[in-house]
Amino acid sequence: MKPVRFIHTSDIHLDTSFSGSEIPSRLGDRKREAIRGTLRRILEDARRGEAGLVLIAGDLFESDRVSPDTCEFLKQQFEKAAGVRIFIAPGNHDPFAKGSPYREASWPGNVHIFDAEEWRSVELPELGVRVTGFGFQHHFLETRPFLKLPPLPGDRVNIVMAHASDLGSVPAGKSKHGPFTAAEIAGKNVQYCALGHYHEQRRVENPGDDALIWYSGIPEGRGWDEAGPRGYLFGEIDDGGVRVEGRVSSRFDWNTLEIGCDEFSTREQVLDAVTRHRGVGYGAETLLRVRLVGALDPRLDLSLQELGERLAGECLLLQWDDASHPAIDFDQVAGERTLRGRFVRLMNERIESADAGEREALERARLYGVQALGGREVRLR
Repeated sequence: MKPVRFIHTSDIHLDTSFSGSEIPSRLGDRKREAIRGTLRRILEDARRGEAGLVLIAGDLFESDRVSPDTCEFLKQQFEKAAGVRIFIAPGNHDPFAKGSPYREASWPGNVHIFDAEEWRSVELPELGVRVTGFGFQHHFLETRPFLKLPPLPGDRVNIVMAHASDLGSVPAGKSKHGPFTAAEIAGKNVQYCALGHYHEQRRVENPGDDALIWYSGIPEGRGWDEAGPRGYLFGEIDDGGVRVEGRVSSRFDWNTLEIGCDEFSTREQVLDAVTRHRGVGYGAETLLRVRLVGALDPRLDLSLQELGERLAGECLLLQWDDASHPAIDFDQVAGERTLRGRFVRLMNERIESADAGEREALERARLYGVQALGGREVRLR
């Protein structure tokens, strides 16, 4: 057969709200624009790489926030890719529900939306491919759609696409929509299964047969839990089978640096520890979180605002997560014949008799008290 190239992406989340990300609104606007730019680059890659298919496996946008401007943007971008067949399998964030742009908008002729919670196939005889998909009609889906996927005819290469949850490896805190196991796909004459919902790019282990089952991952990260470069999958089908490779598409990456402070006694040491990661851990277009851990020398006057000013321009955004604590020997302080020593002795007695729920709060109170009685700035944590 003539080689067929395709792009597999998902979870683009156009019009994402960044209100809970603790980033300034101006950066939220830039991140939303960056997500648009990522989709634009993916479609340009399809045209440049002569990809005949683009598979979008759900959560193309946020249906409760998507704007008319974004819908028009999508139509224009799809029209520019007129030579590419685009398939969309709506997910839990963009279901084919009442009021959805999928229902209301007039989509270009090269776009096919799987609009039912049942499997349907589109024949592409000119490519020797059949695309079979399933689309959400609701924001929640607890049934197991892959149990109803029938064995597919073997006259063409079969691509299956859906927004679904692999029960073999559910990420922490991730909802289970359209749950499945690889065994429900094996044996049904599927060559490639394009999935969305999980934001990590990864292959699903499939011991049952040769079907490749992949999550494309999110192409532009939306928070520090989606750190580092993000991308999509570029694939090729020929007589030798199906092959895919990951391609980076993200513009603004999120990253977290954890800096151990046990040996530090000056702000300059903190600064040097951060800048050693310049160019590798972060750059000018990184949203960076620096997490300070360990025991700080009590003499160190940690001024995060000043450190932030000295790092201005090094990255797109810098946030501090101060989980460090002063290296204070409370037993030594308790031996002092001072007000501070008496305070620590009393707190030690309370901590010793406290239950687990109270102990952490009492230990913080002891620390704050020692800092205040020593004339030091009290940094709440």
